[in-house]
Amino acid sequence: MKPTNILIVDDTAENIDLLKAVLESRDYAVKTAVSGAEALKSIEESMPDLVVLDVMMPEMSGYEVFQPIRQKPQTALLPVVMLTALDPSSEKVKGIEAGADDFLSKPINQAELLARVDSLLRIAGLQKEIADKNRELLQLNQDLEKKVAKQVEEIESLNKLKRSLPADVATKIVSDKQEGLLQPHRKEITIAFFELRGFGNLVMDREPEEVMIILSEFHQILGKLISQFNGTVQRFSCDEIVIFFNDPIPVDNAPMQAINLAKRFQTAFTNLKVRWSQKGYNPSLSIGVGVATGFATLGMMGFEGREDYTAIGAVTEIVSRLCREAKAGEILMDVRTQSRLYADSGAKPRGSIMFKDIDKSIEAFKIAQ
Repeated sequence: MKPTNILIVDDTAENIDLLKAVLESRDYAVKTAVSGAEALKSIEESMPDLVVLDVMMPEMSGYEVFQPIRQKPQTALLPVVMLTALDPSSEKVKGIEAGADDFLSKPINQAELLARVDSLLRIAGLQKEIADKNRELLQLNQDLEKKVAKQVEEIESLNKLKRSLPADVATKIVSDKQEGLLQPHRKEITIAFFELRGFGNLVMDREPEEVMIILSEFHQILGKLISQFNGTVQRFSCDEIVIFFNDPIPVDNAPMQAINLAKRFQTAFTNLKVRWSQKGYNPSLSIGVGVATGFATLGMMGFEGREDYTAIGAVTEIVSRLCREAKAGEILMDVRTQSRLYADSGAKPRGSIMFKDIDKSIEAFKIAQ
């Protein structure tokens, strides 16, 4: 345990010897100074726990020594007992007004000195404990403010991302601190393009409320499958849905995931049409699906307040053309996608598909329902 250090400041050797003997009898560690300048230097070098300060000294009086002690923040609460042989009534008032913690008259009553010192040290200990608690509380408040500010920033980032990414993908990007994934970058991806055929006739022939029910069921089933197969919705409208695989979240064998999603949804869509028929809707709807794999540059694009996660590259054009060429219930894919599938995937050659407006053709493969 650290000993209690007391500094005695007095220009008279006999007084120092007496005070030192009294205080050391209580096992206090005592330092001494014979002048005000020496006392201030000692305090600066090693902070004592308490100062016993004589008022009457040459060069600097006790009051002159006391003033800089109280003016410095680090010593402002340092306990100081002032001693004087002058008129105790007037000197005591003067000393207390100057900020002394206690005041004793010479000759010193040893028992009173020890009692006053013990009392001031207890008070100083309580003050230190309170100061430590206040610093601890201040640190806790600062840490809490930083934590709240960080959480607010994460919530704002999450809300922004949720406008263009699925909620689970946005949450993962924010929680894993992977916002860099949204910066423009080049990566191989697989894109699945779903088109709901016959939507225009549906809107023209049915009441809006009925169209809403049909679309809601269509999107709910596809949405569950997208999450199950780790896809990311890039574009979403009433009759078209574009889904990325392998970005921004990496996916093992993205082409296989995309094809499996398409096959599962074709089956689910067939069952959904049966339910619609049972409800009396009988909408003349079908699904065309295109899947393509290739390199693209990906990132957030748009304007302030409205950004979407998008891809730029030939693969986006290819998948769009494949989808539009697909017959009802057919999944069309490019060569790169087909080459990544398992042998039992059911993919068969479909022949060349010509992109008339750009004078280019690609080899396509199909999986029929």
